[in-house]
Amino acid sequence: MPPLPLIEPNTALFLDFDGTLADLAPRPELVQVEPELVGTLRRLYERLDGALAIVSGRPIVELDYFLQPLCLPAAGIHGAELRAGGARVEMKPAPGLEPLIPPLEALVRRHPGLRLERKSVAVAIHYREAPELEGLVRAAVADVLRDANGLEGMPGKMVVEIKPAGINKGDAITAFMNMPPFAGRGPVFAGDDVTDEAGFAVIRKLGGVGVLVGQRDTIASVSVTGPAALRCWLHRSARALDGTPGPDDLPPASDPRRHLGGNSL
Repeated sequence: MPPLPLIEPNTALFLDFDGTLADLAPRPELVQVEPELVGTLRRLYERLDGALAIVSGRPIVELDYFLQPLCLPAAGIHGAELRAGGARVEMKPAPGLEPLIPPLEALVRRHPGLRLERKSVAVAIHYREAPELEGLVRAAVADVLRDANGLEGMPGKMVVEIKPAGINKGDAITAFMNMPPFAGRGPVFAGDDVTDEAGFAVIRKLGGVGVLVGQRDTIASVSVTGPAALRCWLHRSARALDGTPGPDDLPPASDPRRHLGGNSL
């Protein structure tokens, strides 16, 4: 894969949260946000004239909690929640979700290594602390969805989620790209999970840059080793956009620094 250049002022920047901005934790509520990250996201948001959005499987209210005091444009629950600006959150309905909860709660009670996470219009079963139960979790989700309408299961990193059908991060990015201030910019999306592939597909179609955080098979066009490397890239990009690069940000004379923006890769 080619190297990852820095961000330019005409970029539309989309960022996943868990495993991308923040390192994964045994349980979602234990995630830690690097103190410097919030300031960097604020500067990027300002330098990009507001064309920065968080695109995550988490509900928007949780993203706001971890990134406070920021209130960024965001797509939560893989796009089932959308906030383009201000405080208003548009939400896709999840008909028939509540009857599926009791059998999933019973499964979690029988297996303490599992964790049930309730969201506004979705529910997820995490098995990070019991990876040997992956097959059991997938079978249980398939069973409760057998007679459900308008819902679907989505597997991810050590998790299977039930959410409104036909919703994905690619559609969320498309929605943002059709509205200001994102429209007409070169899109960039960074994510780590298989659930981010729909976003990478849309980014590729739009001629933008998909950034895989980690190593696996992907249609993303570039990759970084992990969240720490992604955060370092964001910090360097913010300093460059401010016009104040640090000493470690200066490229060698024989390797001029390229920048992200439009279709520069």
